[in-house]
Amino acid sequence: MTHWRADEWAEAVRAGIRARGLSLDEAARRIGVPTSTLRSWIEHRHAPKVTVFDHWAQLAEVTGLGEAELLRVAGVLPGSLASPVHVAQAAKALREGIDQAGQFLRQATVLVYSSPGTQVANAIAASPIDWEIRIRSATRGDEIRITYHHYVGIVAPRDLPYDDAEVRRIIEHDVLGELWRPLGLYWRVAEVHDWHEPPRLVIQVPEQEATRPPSPSPIVAAPPVVVLSPIWGYGELLASLVADGLGFGNVDFRYFGLPDAMADRVRITARELAEPAPRLVHSVPPIMLLHGLAVPDLTGRLPVVVRYGPRMRARAARIYREALLEAGFADALAGARAIEEAVSAGLPPGCAYYEVTLADEDVFDGDRPSLDRLNDSVAWHAEQIVEQVLLGAGHPPVPLGGPLKRLVLPSGRVRRPPPLAGQVVRRVAGTS
Repeated sequence: MTHWRADEWAEAVRAGIRARGLSLDEAARRIGVPTSTLRSWIEHRHAPKVTVFDHWAQLAEVTGLGEAELLRVAGVLPGSLASPVHVAQAAKALREGIDQAGQFLRQATVLVYSSPGTQVANAIAASPIDWEIRIRSATRGDEIRITYHHYVGIVAPRDLPYDDAEVRRIIEHDVLGELWRPLGLYWRVAEVHDWHEPPRLVIQVPEQEATRPPSPSPIVAAPPVVVLSPIWGYGELLASLVADGLGFGNVDFRYFGLPDAMADRVRITARELAEPAPRLVHSVPPIMLLHGLAVPDLTGRLPVVVRYGPRMRARAARIYREALLEAGFADALAGARAIEEAVSAGLPPGCAYYEVTLADEDVFDGDRPSLDRLNDSVAWHAEQIVEQVLLGAGHPPVPLGGPLKRLVLPSGRVRRPPPLAGQVVRRVAGTS
């Protein structure tokens, strides 16, 4: 096969269209593409895009040349295949190969630029089994809208002779095997708060809090960040927003593909936290602190410590009551306080850190917490941390990416936060 002869192919197409008495507009209409697309195909002096081959049969029709002749004048078919029989056979084989390559490239492009939820849905839809797919997204916030994760609900065909456990195995291993661990997927077993009547089988797909590598550029000369948070302190969300704002990678161990056994989870997490990793933000899982995980050595890192008020602490104790009781606490509230104490004990004297306070006044709407207000409070605090870190690194105090980037005004300045009872304060451990 030789290289694509752009000039010869373009001239053959133009001549064929003229010979049929068609204008470019009419030819484009018959092919099924905009006139500008057809013009770009025959005026550009390079190999065509995959979309050309989607319309190969129509191109052959409007030019009157035939598919094989179009391949020949383009230089795709070598001279040794000049006989009509060979040309026809080669054209058919090449056409089939081009179709397959085009499908692959288009699917790959969709996956690269789509959200994790779309990737999961696409993979399930491509399965030979006719699954029914239902999708919901958990998006919160009044001022700063953030999509936390997606729910992909799956309903098996009525005649599929498998129970739910076997369906989970098929989906997890046979359908999504290459995506399951990289995307940090897991089966949702707790109540799906953002979905009124969800299917029995729901995959939770992380979005904002997903584990991801650092952006290739720009590089911020700042130490790696470790977020230490109490339970229900939204430390994972804070960590992900700070990571995006600095162009750092994010590590959320909930979506790290950890094993089910807690001892194994703690061991792997401790290993990952053992050494500072450049341009990464880690959020330390608070529940693991009750199961033997120690706060990592903070030397060479920038800690961010989250604290909250009594109403949020009481709410956290209710939400995580079962987990706290399983950890050996007779009283869930005492377990919640124990985690806060473990976080504070991990700060060595002289260690500089940022203290984030989530105030009850900013979160509660009457007797109940507002998840939208909680989301906004965390986001505003993350923005303040990003500003201070960027200034300290000699950069303009403008978030580099993620949802916080939406706070940047056309003037280049960042919107100022509303009045908040909570705050971000830079402190040094062991000093008053």
